[in-house]
Amino acid sequence: MPSQIEKLEAHASHLLDAFIGLRERYALLHPMLFDPVVNQDRGSMKQARGFKTLRYSLFLSCVQDIVKLCRDSCDRTPSIKNVVTALEDPSLRAALEKRYAIWITPSIERETDHEIISALKLMEQHERAQLRAQFVDNYEQLLAIWSVVSASKAMEGFATVRDRVSAHTEIRFVADKYQPVDIGALGIKWGDLLSTIDTMQRMVELIGLIVRNATFSWESFDQQLSTAVVDFWSLPDAAR
Repeated sequence: MPSQIEKLEAHASHLLDAFIGLRERYALLHPMLFDPVVNQDRGSMKQARGFKTLRYSLFLSCVQDIVKLCRDSCDRTPSIKNVVTALEDPSLRAALEKRYAIWITPSIERETDHEIISALKLMEQHERAQLRAQFVDNYEQLLAIWSVVSASKAMEGFATVRDRVSAHTEIRFVADKYQPVDIGALGIKWGDLLSTIDTMQRMVELIGLIVRNATFSWESFDQQLSTAVVDFWSLPDAAR
């Protein structure tokens, strides 16, 4: 049976993979929301209906992913909420902190000079203390960001879209007739998608550090994603 840490590591890994998928979908959606060239060239004339359908579908897909990756509480779901809840266990957090602070003393087994050995051991103690402090800071950052995001108006709006529009097509009785839920009335702005995803990325990054002691090359990924989007929409080279 996998240990509690192994299960948490698997969730953190799957969370990263799923978030990367969200980033890729939103990258294709972003020009449809904000780029005047894409809207003029692809969102007008005979292509307008297909453009609007694709934009709406990508929007709903991104909303579903945001809510699922942030708020789903099913035990098998790799969500930020589940990871944060698991990390509330002091013993689990202590075990992760201890592992995070492991620092291998360089070449100490080859040294015979007692003063050098003593100096290396002091370096090791200092480095481990710094790493433990770093672990605590990462955890506190995660809690602070999660507290804001989970209670945000945008997240509530996304959850409503996911529950009433995307997962289930809900209609309401308005002015003597039934109408679909008006997404615009939920107070969601197009920019809320990007700001929420950016904040999620920081939480995913912190979870990777805390749980797996691992990082991800976001800069390289951003460059690859930017190139793919420019090529897909045939944007000018200046957009790269």
